[in-house]
Amino acid sequence: MTRAPRPLPPSLADEIVASAEALRRGAAPDRLRRSDAHHPFHGVVSFGQRPRATVDRAWAYTQVMHADAWFSNTTAAALRGLPVPRALERGPLHVTVPTHARAPRGAGVVGHQRNIAAPACETLLVRSSRAELLPLRVATIGATLLTSATQLSLADMVALVDAARQVDDEGALGDIYRMLERSSRRAGSANLRRAVARSRAGVRSRPESHLRLLLASAGFPDPEVAPAIATPVGTLHPDLAWPQYHVLVEYEGDDHRTDARTFALDIERFDAFGDVDWATVRCTSRDLYAQPRRVLESLARRLRARGWRPSRPPRLSIPPVAVP
Repeated sequence: MTRAPRPLPPSLADEIVASAEALRRGAAPDRLRRSDAHHPFHGVVSFGQRPRATVDRAWAYTQVMHADAWFSNTTAAALRGLPVPRALERGPLHVTVPTHARAPRGAGVVGHQRNIAAPACETLLVRSSRAELLPLRVATIGATLLTSATQLSLADMVALVDAARQVDDEGALGDIYRMLERSSRRAGSANLRRAVARSRAGVRSRPESHLRLLLASAGFPDPEVAPAIATPVGTLHPDLAWPQYHVLVEYEGDDHRTDARTFALDIERFDAFGDVDWATVRCTSRDLYAQPRRVLESLARRLRARGWRPSRPPRLSIPPVAVP
């Protein structure tokens, strides 16, 4: 006859704690081996739902994290709400310690030991999947981007810098330049410098950053980002535009197709652009990440029809700039 599990102390219900702390609060040792006791990291136990979101996993790891450690690389970017490729966001947590400490090891964690000039981290309140605000030690925005640059392609680094500037343009650039000045020879610094040089203020999403880079690599003139266009329905801000030619490009995420309200607003929006004689090109995820030629050809036709005379024709047969 199987013995019923001993009840869990009320203070541990739906909690994530160090295993030693669970025992101290009165949990029986065999209770930590039950099916509802998850162990996301060595020495950590979660009762109830398994932590899956980056912030929940980060909070779980703080139960055993070194006092001087901080979340870095793409983990820090995800905790800050910056766009990270899905595969990396779901991957192991990146944790950095100063040179006097030992880099963490173990399943679910990638440890780093770096001598980055202070300040390299700060405590942020990050909202969990249960809407709780959790205090986490996270790399500063400059250190986040510098450490992420060791993992990401140039296109994704540009998207990361664009997103950081969208949150706080002056503050983000200031911290990036300070970090580059203090860590000029560190891994990732060259990639971050190139990304900053290609970054633009006002870009509102990772695909829009990728789209701008795709058009630049094809040889199109540099567009304005989200310029103001007066229309009969008010002032609108397209993703990318060439005001001298009255041509614009809009990236259409999947929600533009599946959400009825967004779809209706799109119809009104593009009618309004047409009312003031703007030619539009609409770009989907498939165009950007699989077969960009259609968008490149459409844009070339519209720009030429409005007077664009390039010194050399754009490159229409180029691979996608990045992957989702």
